[in-house]
Amino acid sequence: MARPTMLACCKLYISESRNAAALRAIEQAACGGGAVVVNRFTDDAYNRGRTLASIRRQLGYFKPNSSGDQWRGAPETDALPVAPDAGPERSPRSKGVVVVGATGWVDNYNVPVRTGDVEAARRIARAVSERGGGLPSVQAMGLAHGGGVVEVACNLLDPARVGAEQVQGMVERLAAGEGLSVGKGYFTDYSQDKIVELYFKSAANTEG
Repeated sequence: MARPTMLACCKLYISESRNAAALRAIEQAACGGGAVVVNRFTDDAYNRGRTLASIRRQLGYFKPNSSGDQWRGAPETDALPVAPDAGPERSPRSKGVVVVGATGWVDNYNVPVRTGDVEAARRIARAVSERGGGLPSVQAMGLAHGGGVVEVACNLLDPARVGAEQVQGMVERLAAGEGLSVGKGYFTDYSQDKIVELYFKSAANTEG
């Protein structure tokens, strides 16, 4: 019995001089396993408009395919709506597709909203995102979280320009307009500033 198709995205935070070699190594590993490489995602691709977000949108990544706003199993068709950079035009259900990329630093910041209304979270996310006319360099989507809470999940593509505090403030204002309260947001991983802080602490301890 074939295993469900999986969409995997690799984000690499490495030096510019090593990006090309790293991407080639990942692509070789993916193709060796039988997966289709849908896109080699680089800064040049971003400049051409072939962004990771646009590819995800074409693949249906942002639309739940099951009840209860959940994602489950494989896409409904093996035909790819995006022409792959490598591999066959159809995605084998037992292997799936891979989007491989190297980008600048991205902070992932989620803000909980105290409601079970996912549509409310999506409205807020749309207004927060640059695509919806909100904050520049911010991507956002509304997600079900459970326990009477939804989340506005954000990618901060340029944290030095627009940071978590600005996102938090805008989500709070928009939620208040919906009659909703908001919890304190959180980074899904260490922020860039936190990693730099931890590095200097580690270096100081090593020198001591």
